[in-house]
Amino acid sequence: MKQLSSLFKPIARVAGLLVITFSMVPAAAVAAEFELTYSGVFNGQSGLNPISQSAPTYFSVDTPFTINAWFDSNGVNYAPPSPPAPPPFAGFRAYAPSIANITIGSSTYSIDTITTNPNAGITVAIFDQTSFTPGRYGIGILARPVQDGAGIVGDWQSASTDFTAGALTSTVLQNYMGVGYSSGVCLSGQSGPSCQQHAITPLVLHDGFNTTLALTLGNFEQDYPTLHTPTSLASVGPLNEAALVATPEPGTWTLLVAGIASITGIRRIRIKG
Repeated sequence: MKQLSSLFKPIARVAGLLVITFSMVPAAAVAAEFELTYSGVFNGQSGLNPISQSAPTYFSVDTPFTINAWFDSNGVNYAPPSPPAPPPFAGFRAYAPSIANITIGSSTYSIDTITTNPNAGITVAIFDQTSFTPGRYGIGILARPVQDGAGIVGDWQSASTDFTAGALTSTVLQNYMGVGYSSGVCLSGQSGPSCQQHAITPLVLHDGFNTTLALTLGNFEQDYPTLHTPTSLASVGPLNEAALVATPEPGTWTLLVAGIASITGIRRIRIKG
């Protein structure tokens, strides 16, 4: 009996430490923290260049990309309030990612966010079915969301789990319809596809060697799988995919791993003792 007691005591201590570790993870992390995954293809209207290069060199071949951005839906909403702003802003949310990466071809870069770069940093932009194109979901990345800055926003007819902008959940966007690209805010007074002149405000990327690059986006729309409005200026483009996954942000995982590592260390010390 004494041997069993000495066996269960360290187990109880480890269990107690696990409880403490998990209690250190914010409760909101389970319900409010998400990862956006967005995959598409850059064409010859976008380009990636050193930040010092005055004129962009555009992609010579179609180049696939994947964006991963972690954000908290309990955080600041950078979208304009509605009212007084008209739709689509009622069902629109724009959140600052804690971390945002983009893989272009085989290389991965970090992306400046709106919290560190208010002019060119991105938000995660989410439109529910009550806005954007009514009946469709929109999702992607967007700089200066109040002014409709540089970004990539795709739209889908449905989702594996329906959601509203104010109540996000894990979901896979389905029945892709198309995507819009913008190089920056409209300078000609119009909005959306009617804009005649856009600012060119590249997104700011960083590689693993502390090199800063400029991702210059084009100004165009693509439909999928065929043109939805033959008289529009859109072209037919490749399939884009997007998903939201409820998950602790990388900082939360770091906290959890550190807690488990400390538990392992304590256990090893006890064994040696």
